[in-house]
Amino acid sequence: MTGIRFLVAIVIPMIAAVSGVASGQDQQIRKADSLLAHALDRARSGDTASALKALERATKVAPRYAQPYYHRGVLLSRSSVLGMSDILRRRAASGAIKDALDLDPGNPRYLMELGRIRLKTPFLRLDAERLFRRALSAAEKRGDPRVVAEVRWELGQIHERRYMTMANRRMPLGSLSTFDPERAVSDWHYTKDFFDQGSMVIEEAGELNYRKAEDLYRSALRADSTHLGAALGLLGLLYEGGRYEEVVATGDALRRGLPNEPRLLMALGLALHRLDRDSDAARMFQPALALLLPEERREMLGLETILRRDAAKDYLMLGDSARAEFDELYWNIADPLRLTPANEARIEFLSRVTYADLRFTSPEFRTRGWRTDRGEIIIRYGQPPLIATIAPETQEIDNSESMARITTIWYYPDTKLRFVFVGPPAMNYARYAGDFQAYAANARYLDPVSFDNLRSRLPVDSIGVQVARFRGDRTGIADVSFFADVPVAKLLANTDVSQATLETGFFLSHPDRRPAATAIDSALVRLDRPDAVSERSWHRALSPGEYLYRIEARQAVSGRSARGMAPLKIEAFPAGAFLLSDILVARQIGLREQGAKLRGRNDLLIKPSGTLAFVRNDTIHIYWETYGLAADSTGVGRARVKLNLHVDKLQRTSGIDVVLGGIGDAFGLTAKGDDRVSLSYDRTIAPDVIDRAPDYIALAIGDSPAGTYTLEIEVADVVGGRTARRQRILTVRNR
Repeated sequence: MTGIRFLVAIVIPMIAAVSGVASGQDQQIRKADSLLAHALDRARSGDTASALKALERATKVAPRYAQPYYHRGVLLSRSSVLGMSDILRRRAASGAIKDALDLDPGNPRYLMELGRIRLKTPFLRLDAERLFRRALSAAEKRGDPRVVAEVRWELGQIHERRYMTMANRRMPLGSLSTFDPERAVSDWHYTKDFFDQGSMVIEEAGELNYRKAEDLYRSALRADSTHLGAALGLLGLLYEGGRYEEVVATGDALRRGLPNEPRLLMALGLALHRLDRDSDAARMFQPALALLLPEERREMLGLETILRRDAAKDYLMLGDSARAEFDELYWNIADPLRLTPANEARIEFLSRVTYADLRFTSPEFRTRGWRTDRGEIIIRYGQPPLIATIAPETQEIDNSESMARITTIWYYPDTKLRFVFVGPPAMNYARYAGDFQAYAANARYLDPVSFDNLRSRLPVDSIGVQVARFRGDRTGIADVSFFADVPVAKLLANTDVSQATLETGFFLSHPDRRPAATAIDSALVRLDRPDAVSERSWHRALSPGEYLYRIEARQAVSGRSARGMAPLKIEAFPAGAFLLSDILVARQIGLREQGAKLRGRNDLLIKPSGTLAFVRNDTIHIYWETYGLAADSTGVGRARVKLNLHVDKLQRTSGIDVVLGGIGDAFGLTAKGDDRVSLSYDRTIAPDVIDRAPDYIALAIGDSPAGTYTLEIEVADVVGGRTARRQRILTVRNR
């Protein structure tokens, strides 16, 4: 909800609470009440102009009746913007409230609204606190706990804004009299040097205002435990102070008075997430999102903020159903680990949105926190590790807050990202400084969102995965094998155990996230060498199409995890077509029975490599199948096999040194090239395996240099005159 409708939604319940008058009033009052009810209805629907006309008529119908003046002043004030541009509208609002005060002197609500108008006028903001103090005194005398709570909340906000102005304060040192955004936008070293040696932290800056704000919020809730503004203000303040356990305890207590408030539940989810209790956080976020109004939920959960600009435009054009499917697929891919009960990436996203809402929402500016400059950066990149605020150069803050600007610097050391904002003191508003709007747009294009901060909370290493596709026994079906090298040594690093239980998960899904296969199990693994891995494999018969696979491992003792994932395309193996299977790369391949005839994979003992990585002097074993060879007049097939191994990226000190073994020993082979090896031989295939001809070769890579290589198998059907090829990317390491 945006604009005046957002403000009216906040204001009208409070207005309506005081709109009634005692029965028995004269006819003018009854007619004014009718006009007042109509005005409030128009205001709720967003028709401010009609509401103001009805209120003006009510003041003429009952000129000695305070309520129409008061409501007219409120509506004029809430439909104005902060600053000098709407000063005439706010002046009219002040006049209407003063007319109401003349008719009902000392009314605490009227005094409070007059203070709110002062907050919107830069030169008069300091007078707002005085008016709020008067309103509080009047409310306490009248014994109105709801107004007491409302005024204390307003006073708490004043002190919180002052705290936010002073928090993270740094004083520039040496030749730096201030911080230059133009230098910061062009040189990340400038920002780094500022934090490292160019500034001094001012300890406990703003601490007094922090304590005052906390006391005021707590006293507001003692007066009215259902005051949402005070509840959110207190929780946000506690969170800002790193008091996450207190947020949870306080939020649980507040739920008794505010049982179905989504923003309260989301604040609890935020704190639970920071305490690494993501499953509990998910249990807070889920009902909170269900309680939001549909329009608000759509805005809060929208992914357009974390997409590149062009993708965001397409996303916003999606209908509800297509958008829901996109969201589900996005978070399925972003989920760091499906073996855990919560989607940590989505919980982090919801926490960022919640933080932006708690800290940067400003009714004065008619903005929700996630739509502000600061809020969008928080949502994309998380809370910055380093923050600094710098006082304005002018020393006349007390006399002219409109002339002063606080500079706020956010720095992300790992990525070198930095953002600078400027805004007036003691006001919850800041915008990009200098050219940082363009800088932020470029950062969004390069990296629209980052969840790097999850790494410290959920360490996830990589799993090497090799996928090998073969023709299935049924027409149109592929036999697909997934081979994974789970890094046991990394998962058990920094632990005192030599063996532990490892939970492993295999997840295969369609593009729309419909599951195609799932397998989760646990096994005992041993740390028997420094580079120990656990070799796992899964085999599935799959129809042609697009898939996404995820292979995960989780070790409970160390808290570490590993994951390998990628899209997968399965193509058809039509009957009679001349095709090759994928090249299966292995650490070892040998016949199960010495001297047995090779008819297929089942006749071999194969130890696949998930990483496709080897060290110098290793032997690389490869296996593939050729389908659909044509038969000559004697019923046999004839194939010419060519193996190419060439360098993609090399740390070279010498040429490639390749020696063949295994089945290749039986044929005449040729080799040539310094950075490329080409090996070829001819084969005769017996009639009983001509439609599915197996081949395997062992390549001893000798002292070949470390680097990345492309292995290509090319098979020519001599009889049928057709050729087929397959490739694999291999890595050779020094050790």
